[in-house]
Amino acid sequence: MLKSNLIMAWRTLLRNRVSSFINIAGLALGLAIGMLILLYTGYETSFDHFHTDLENIHQLMRNHVEGGEIVTSESVPGPMAAALKEQVPEIRYAARATFSARQIVTAGGKSLYEEGMYADPDLFRMMNFPAVSGDAVASLAGSGSAVITESAAVRLFGTADATGKLFTHNGTQAFKVGAVIRDLPPNSSLRFDLVMPMRAYEQENPDWTDSWSTNRMHTWLAFQPGVDKNTVQSKLKHFAPAQAAGSKAEFFAFPLKDKRLYAEFRNGKADGGLIQALIMLGVIGVFVLLIACVNFMNLATAQSEKRAKEVGVRKTMGASRSGIAAQFLLEALLMAFIALLLGALLAKLALPGFNRFLQKSVTFNLQNWKILLSMLILGVFTGLVAGSYPALFLSRFQPVKVLKGAVKAGRGGSWLRRGLVTFQFLIAIFLIIGTIVVIQQTKHMKQRPIGYIADNLVLVPAKGQLAEHFDIVKRDISEVPGVVAVSGGTNDLLHFGSYSTGIQWPGKTADQDFSVAVTSVQYDWVKTTGLTLAAGRDFSASFGGDSLNCLLNETAVRRMGLKEPLIGTKIGDHTLVGVVKDFVYNNPTGLPGPMIIYYNNGSTGNILVRMAGDGDWKQRMARIEAAVKKSHPAYPFEFSFVKEEYQRKFEGFRMMGQLASVFGGMAIFIACMGLFALSAFVIERRTREIGIRKVMGAGESGIWLMLSTDFMKPVLLAFLLAVPLAAWVLQQGLQQIEYRVALSWWIFAIAGGLVIAVSLATISWQGLKAAYRNPVDSLKVE
Repeated sequence: MLKSNLIMAWRTLLRNRVSSFINIAGLALGLAIGMLILLYTGYETSFDHFHTDLENIHQLMRNHVEGGEIVTSESVPGPMAAALKEQVPEIRYAARATFSARQIVTAGGKSLYEEGMYADPDLFRMMNFPAVSGDAVASLAGSGSAVITESAAVRLFGTADATGKLFTHNGTQAFKVGAVIRDLPPNSSLRFDLVMPMRAYEQENPDWTDSWSTNRMHTWLAFQPGVDKNTVQSKLKHFAPAQAAGSKAEFFAFPLKDKRLYAEFRNGKADGGLIQALIMLGVIGVFVLLIACVNFMNLATAQSEKRAKEVGVRKTMGASRSGIAAQFLLEALLMAFIALLLGALLAKLALPGFNRFLQKSVTFNLQNWKILLSMLILGVFTGLVAGSYPALFLSRFQPVKVLKGAVKAGRGGSWLRRGLVTFQFLIAIFLIIGTIVVIQQTKHMKQRPIGYIADNLVLVPAKGQLAEHFDIVKRDISEVPGVVAVSGGTNDLLHFGSYSTGIQWPGKTADQDFSVAVTSVQYDWVKTTGLTLAAGRDFSASFGGDSLNCLLNETAVRRMGLKEPLIGTKIGDHTLVGVVKDFVYNNPTGLPGPMIIYYNNGSTGNILVRMAGDGDWKQRMARIEAAVKKSHPAYPFEFSFVKEEYQRKFEGFRMMGQLASVFGGMAIFIACMGLFALSAFVIERRTREIGIRKVMGAGESGIWLMLSTDFMKPVLLAFLLAVPLAAWVLQQGLQQIEYRVALSWWIFAIAGGLVIAVSLATISWQGLKAAYRNPVDSLKVE
């Protein structure tokens, strides 16, 4: 029975080649998109799942009130880890860790930049980073050994067997390789090439690592198995030692398993993150598949008259309605299976470009049963959805009426097809409007005034002796022709990770404390960066020393409520000598927070070079490299343009916009394929009517207008329905962004005009062909 049904389904597929091709092509495209989204979603949701104790691993977070809102930060006081491990028995392990950053590592006369950080031994007790050789935990217990990855060992020593070998970190401190671990998997939230002991970091930074008022540490926690996590959270919230030290922050443990997907916070609560993008892509994928399924339904109902006699004969021969419905479902599943194979091939071919586009490492492993099962479920679901209505619709025909020729596609079938076409184009128009808004929002943010002159501003990372000998390096770089100014700072202009509370200023009240971004810079910082002074002056050697002076940004002045005259105001132990106008940092979509800038006459982490804008940058950079190498020949020279680094902050928005535009374009294409086939079937059924109209004097343009108007009505209705729906949804989404574009009428007009133009072009091919057909041939059809 199954064999005969399959043969019949195959013959039906071959008999209706055009509709079969359109159905299979549409389903294959929809399934390919669905597979790519499934693979990408699987990759993102797999992050950190290689840790065997993932359920118990958490990151300590801090909530503090700032500007009337609760702000969440990963930076916590250094003493928290030891105090928690000692006083909260539910905590099994606690490890401090610094932010991961590029460090200069020298071994065998070779210097390289590697991603490095400091951490406590408990980090390797709670997390699974398997050692190839040595003991990672024991290595971090002292102050002279470090842990490196296999690939870092090969880069530095030419072999992964590097245990016991020596390297120098930032040109200042020597470490012995205590353990070599396997390279971190691509789905690890933590990224590093080497980990050095926290004890060494304490020796270098004794002034604040034991301070409860300075928040610069990451702290990782592992709960005891089976503990009540709510109990632990209540103990963390108002941790007594922190409160005794004057901290007004509230602490909580955030699960590592949620870090990848739910890393955005609003008012102290997790409020989405990457999960929102995954949901959006999933919705788009479902919509594109639904459009392909609607094509199948539409074409099946349009051919209902052709299949009616088949149904009547089969019922007369004893076939049941359920058997006929099963036959039509089998036809749909056969098409879905063929489309599934084609879709898998398309997804496989598209995956390398997809990975390059998203800068990911998504794999298509057919040996993975989860992938195969997901693909099979996707195909079966598509087949059942596509074939469900045709099976129910066609199987209900009564044999007596069918064989008498009394079954015609009546008003109900026509209204159904119009409704399905409206649904298709509503989704397509919605996607196009959303794509335009994402593109405009990205453009709006990229063109935002950032508050400084990013053009011709070069950033040179500085570590170790290069950082400590800044004055020598500055002198040598300044002598390069075309260099306008040189300065430096602990941070670049894009990322500021250190925050502090407890800063004093005149008139401060007990409830007025808030977190302030803290950075240290060199002389001529304002001049070099191109920032604008709202009041006062820049740090400058001509004033005989600024070690006890500071700068504020405008937001800090407003938040502190400082009154004129501003210059000369005491901010803690420092004197305010200048106010810089606000500039964009950290979050390019948000508003600048308060910042205090101190003068640092010691080492610096970044060298900033302002060059003349004459286009001769390549030769000038070669001379700057030579100037740096003059005093530090062994150090690797790297540089980047601040403008390019700033633009990279929008890569995520840009990629999502382009991905949405591709998928939206696919949705329009699939919908128009269905409209093309549907118009062909309907016009074929109206051939005699068109012939009579031409005999009665109707012109080609009139017939084309009649047919086009008939088919464009559902498209226009879809546009009218999509506009308010898209406006509401997009407005809700834009409310989450502080610096956002406004919705404008032309966005909806462009989307509607594009879809209407494409739809009209699709219909016109069939309409014009029918309009110019000889009426004699048309009347012979029946």
